[in-house]
Amino acid sequence: MNQESFANAINGLKEIAKSYENMLATDDIKEELKDLKLSEEQLQAVYDYLIENKIQIVDYVKEKTEVPEEKEEDSRFLKMYMEEIKDYQDISEERLQEVFWKAVKRDEEAKAELITGYLNRIVDLARIYKGQGVLLEDLIQEGNIGLLNGIFSAEGQPEIENIENYLMEHICQSMEAAIYEVETENQAEDYIVKQIDEVDKCITEFEKAHNRKPLVEELADLLKKDTEEVKDIMKYLK
Repeated sequence: MNQESFANAINGLKEIAKSYENMLATDDIKEELKDLKLSEEQLQAVYDYLIENKIQIVDYVKEKTEVPEEKEEDSRFLKMYMEEIKDYQDISEERLQEVFWKAVKRDEEAKAELITGYLNRIVDLARIYKGQGVLLEDLIQEGNIGLLNGIFSAEGQPEIENIENYLMEHICQSMEAAIYEVETENQAEDYIVKQIDEVDKCITEFEKAHNRKPLVEELADLLKKDTEEVKDIMKYLK
């Protein structure tokens, strides 16, 4: 999935579904999400998310799957968390209107109710984003942070036309930011590894040609790099 938020696309599907008595077909969903390049597993998670939000997918039958072996991301903490929230009910659209603005005004009871009412939705969204370098439990945590950010960001704002869409965008943006950070770190690590290999190869070739170790200045000249940059890279070779 690319890093632009798919929240608008999901919200678009919800609006389309309202026009068809809360029913959609899988082809309609795939067409709406085609630019996001979702994997089949992510599409399945989208179907499940829509169904959880009371949208019927007329030509979708969820396949029964065997319980997978415990994976790295299925930590004890995650299993306990899933068990704890499984019976929590999603907050209704009517109740959301009242509770949200109370939460924005720092009513702690309302904020707790709003958070509880979104916990399972955040898990469903996290399942769509998983498989991109961030553990499921970390995505859930980022989604919860995004929900809180949405509440805090609304303070002092004028009336928000669609609260559910507003909160969902904050949740998705928080998860996407976590994925982007990991991707950026991985790219930086790949770049460093490439630079180390380049310097190491240059040293080996110079020693073969001149029967001695090269000076840093000589390496910098051969690699067309700054001397200080070569010094920094060579620290990793020791």
